[in-house]
Amino acid sequence: MPRMLVILFLLGAIASCNSAPEITINKESTTPGTHLFAGDKRVELYKGSVAIGDNLNDLLEQKMGQRPIKEITVVNIVPSIDTKVCEAQTHLLGESKKLKSSIAKITISRDLPMAQSRFAREAKLENITYLSDYKTGDFGKSTGLMMKGSELLARGVIVTDAKGIIKYIQIVTNVYHLPDMDRAFNFANKLKK
Repeated sequence: MPRMLVILFLLGAIASCNSAPEITINKESTTPGTHLFAGDKRVELYKGSVAIGDNLNDLLEQKMGQRPIKEITVVNIVPSIDTKVCEAQTHLLGESKKLKSSIAKITISRDLPMAQSRFAREAKLENITYLSDYKTGDFGKSTGLMMKGSELLARGVIVTDAKGIIKYIQIVTNVYHLPDMDRAFNFANKLKK
């Protein structure tokens, strides 16, 4: 009888894993510096801006002291890597077989650098460059990608060319949803021709 209870428990655990709600993929994009939603709640963004055609190198160097981008890059922007949706988004970036291996990967969050390092190690995602906007939030504020109140970054994905020029941007309309990473990967792959 105890063996039957173990089997029933395992079957229940498997069923509950399979019935876990999937994370919604957001196909739409909001404009940096305007607003987004957290569930049903409207959240204002700081009034900065970032758009297609801007040089992301300028922002990364001035606001984060980061060396210039010199290759096609997918930039993953997340509020905090220690949350379910941010973790899923970062795993998509680091593990996707849909993205050409020669394309660089960056994740930007407001997490402390040591938290980003721990996450990279534990998640086995050390093929990503992690940048932290934790000190002043200047990157998030100047780009219009920081949420007022929580002071965390909005969720999105940016693709740059080899000179750091933004060619693709999606900032989700609901921060609880994933951006369309497949669409961003396809765009980056086409740039790599």
